[in-house]
Amino acid sequence: MSIQQLKEEARTLSAAERRELIGYLIALGRQRDASYWDSIATKIEDQDPAHWASEEELDRVLHLDQPEA
Repeated sequence: MSIQQLKEEARTLSAAERRELIGYLIALGRQRDASYWDSIATKIEDQDPAHWASEEELDRVLHLDQPEA
């Protein structure tokens, strides 16, 4: 079944069925490889300041260092 067919089928669902489908798709998206979540947890728990991003780095990466348009 193609993506287009899935979209067309989803269009025919009731609101309750769409909510159920959305919940299912979100749950699938959260079922990443366990190593991914382990990696995220390790980064969050890292207490070594040498591994932390500086305020300037975050501003640059998040484009907060650019003037507002």
